[in-house]
Amino acid sequence: MKKRFCLLLALVLLAGAVAGTARADGEASQDALPFEDVAQGAWYYGAVAEAYGAGIVMGRSNSVFDPDGFVTRAEVAAMLQRADGAEDAGTASFSDVDGDDWYAGPVGWAAFSGIVEGYPDGTYRPYEDVTRAELAVMLQRYAEKSGTLPPADPKTDSFSDAESFEDWYAEDAERMRVAGIFAGYPGGEFAPDAHATRAEVAASLMRLVSSLGSADSTVLFASRYADFRTLLIYDRDLEVGGNKRYDSYVTSFCDRVASETGYELTPYNDNILRRRKEIVLTCSRNESQQILDGIGPLEFRVRVLCDERGESLILGYSNLFSYKNAVGYIFTNFCKNGELRVPRDLDVSVTVPALYEGRNYTLIDSGVNMLRDPFVLVEDGVYYMYGTGWIMYKNTTGSLSGPWEGPYRVAETPSDFMVNNWAPEVYKYGGRYYLFTSYVPTGSELDGVVIFASDSPEGPFRMVTDGYITPEGEDCIDASFYVDKSGDPWLVFCLEYTSPDADDTGRIRAARLSDDLTRLVSEPIELFSANDSPWSTTSHVSLCEGPFLHTLEDGSLIAIWAGLDDCGYAVGVARAADGEITGRWVQEEIPLYSQMLTGVYDGGHGMIFRALDGELYLTVHAPNIWSPEFIGPDGRGAMPIFIRLREENGTVVWDLDD
Repeated sequence: MKKRFCLLLALVLLAGAVAGTARADGEASQDALPFEDVAQGAWYYGAVAEAYGAGIVMGRSNSVFDPDGFVTRAEVAAMLQRADGAEDAGTASFSDVDGDDWYAGPVGWAAFSGIVEGYPDGTYRPYEDVTRAELAVMLQRYAEKSGTLPPADPKTDSFSDAESFEDWYAEDAERMRVAGIFAGYPGGEFAPDAHATRAEVAASLMRLVSSLGSADSTVLFASRYADFRTLLIYDRDLEVGGNKRYDSYVTSFCDRVASETGYELTPYNDNILRRRKEIVLTCSRNESQQILDGIGPLEFRVRVLCDERGESLILGYSNLFSYKNAVGYIFTNFCKNGELRVPRDLDVSVTVPALYEGRNYTLIDSGVNMLRDPFVLVEDGVYYMYGTGWIMYKNTTGSLSGPWEGPYRVAETPSDFMVNNWAPEVYKYGGRYYLFTSYVPTGSELDGVVIFASDSPEGPFRMVTDGYITPEGEDCIDASFYVDKSGDPWLVFCLEYTSPDADDTGRIRAARLSDDLTRLVSEPIELFSANDSPWSTTSHVSLCEGPFLHTLEDGSLIAIWAGLDDCGYAVGVARAADGEITGRWVQEEIPLYSQMLTGVYDGGHGMIFRALDGELYLTVHAPNIWSPEFIGPDGRGAMPIFIRLREENGTVVWDLDD
């Protein structure tokens, strides 16, 4: 049987359900009521307006509603029949209901529907005022008849007089309270024997109709959305999804989520480059739906799928930055009073604006494809750019966009070299050029830092250290160079999260170097770790690498470093609180470079240099692509880019033109 509220109240009620919110009793979209005794500021005004506009309640006259008057048992049956849009079902066999009575049809429909019952003496007593206990029973039976129970929406604590309830109405009264249909009186009592006023009946009935409309057009995914929120937060640990190195971890984690929450979690990565994912939260099945086609780098899609196999809420997102926005969208729109209830036909895609989107800034592509970990040396009017592989590009045009000549191999391969000729950095010191880098020697599984030297920035660079100089038994990469205010040289490097004693947390360390840069003359000290940063994703792997120290014109000392944020590979800034490398380091709140800033590429492992025109630039490789075999459809690999910076308040920021 078609419910009348699905026809008459579609715009008024179901639109509110799709928005995930229920209208408060004091709000209404109806025109001003004709009743002189219903003030617009009255608590029941909205409910009376909706019920009157839908033809469910009438006035005592054209101008009088009588909100404080009582409602008879016959009138309640008539109101419920109008709300349902039902036809008469014959005359019930009550001794005091005649077929010619105006209420014979409504009472007959309510009786045959199981909503009302007569008294033991065979009467219905149509003109008796309905009590609140009787009204609660009628409303609960109407909800059961509709086939859709009202969702939980508790607005009150338990009724203060609940201990005195009689069995015949106690359970139904509690259900109506939990559903938010009945609220107690100011003292918290239900007052079951009190007669229900016309205002109370209109408000309770419209709350029920709205609630059933919401339940009928939505899917309940969590009766306690605290559990659902925990489940979504768990997905931060799936940042490593798609990386075979952590497949077993991801699998065990999904199993733990399922055992703790009762929901199945399916991560999906279409490829490692775009880092796009979806999670499928299912009530009765565990099946991934590939909904991500067409999702851009900063977009998410929320979809509800209902079919014969079950009901699923599917969340697709391009990265964890848009993922967090998607979670916020869900909780803002569809969580209410402890439930997560989402429209059955929901299918929405949302674009998440990047922080610098629409702003004017200078970003230059180098045009050099597949060069990771770029380092720029400016010498005698020439740009030299070094990168992983111990290769170098040269630019004599004076323009950072090139063209860049190369690549040229600049370092001689050590006899014990096995793998990982990573991140060369070249500094001029004492009249020579020194290349700081790391590699894994034969017979080892760990990287170590070595230093090469040459009389020319173009090489050839030959090793001047006796093998690697970082502590034995530790995995150390990304060597950088710093000279302090006293003129003492320092090695700055990364203790990888893979190091045996690192506890899966990357750390930036520093140690004094000998004046000839051939050995360490102090024990390494820790400057900071990934866990110190507010933006760093520190779920399973806390990445902290690629350190570079820069002294500002005002004497302030900063370090930039690479890690993972919610969009992928990124670069952060730490400030030396007292200007000394050995002092306390303070992390900036947001990254210096991240996909969430531009919405274009993730990227990292950066350094800062001053260009020939005197401007300050950051260079990083973007996007974070590891191998030519993974180059995207646009043909772009890990390409060095240059972003103009300015010094401000003891740090560096993008040089925005607006």
